[in-house]
Amino acid sequence: MPKSSIYDYIHPREGNLMKKWSTGLQKKERAKLNSKIDALSIHGADLIPGILSPTGVASIFKLKVQGQVKLRPMICEGPGKGEAAFTFLLGAKEISWEYDPPDAPNMAAELRNDLIAHPNRRIEHERVS
Repeated sequence: MPKSSIYDYIHPREGNLMKKWSTGLQKKERAKLNSKIDALSIHGADLIPGILSPTGVASIFKLKVQGQVKLRPMICEGPGKGEAAFTFLLGAKEISWEYDPPDAPNMAAELRNDLIAHPNRRIEHERVS
């Protein structure tokens, strides 16, 4: 039984940013990403230490997916109070210790604020296989 619900943020103009981003990944990268998302759903924040890491921006975490390409989708808890849920805000990669897109954590924080203001702007996570 999943411990946490997983959602995707829906941008008012651009739609599901996480789905768009993961569609562009290699099949192997998507498989690794999906297995981390499954683990997040089952174990919640009790994931193996370091898999869900702070970004230095308040309330924004990165899900660390290792590989030739380091995937770092931006995620937040909830944002509903006491909700056992995570919401993917946008996809990102880490290349030579730099984010791609460059300001991913701050962009994610803005999207989270939008989600708090408009709680209907999220849907159950859409898996891309």
